[in-house]
Amino acid sequence: MTERGERAVSSGAEGSPRALFRWECRCQPTPVLLATYDDRGRINIKMRDRYWHIEGVVQTVCPRCGSEHALDLRGSSPVISSRPAGSPAR
Repeated sequence: MTERGERAVSSGAEGSPRALFRWECRCQPTPVLLATYDDRGRINIKMRDRYWHIEGVVQTVCPRCGSEHALDLRGSSPVISSRPAGSPAR
């Protein structure tokens, strides 16, 4: 695992390897999964019985600790930022 909260977990279909990374909040010993994303810039979010596939920027709040997180996949490498719960907005 990297310090940024990502980890490769599988490969793509049709024989083409595609890295899938976990976007996590590390507020507890077992990290909270916020979403997954691939090396093509697609963000995958599962919420109950719905699946969301997004490209670009996603902002979310951890359901456990309330920290705000942002994932920006518009550039050549992912930009992951987080702000602890209760800290002032920038």
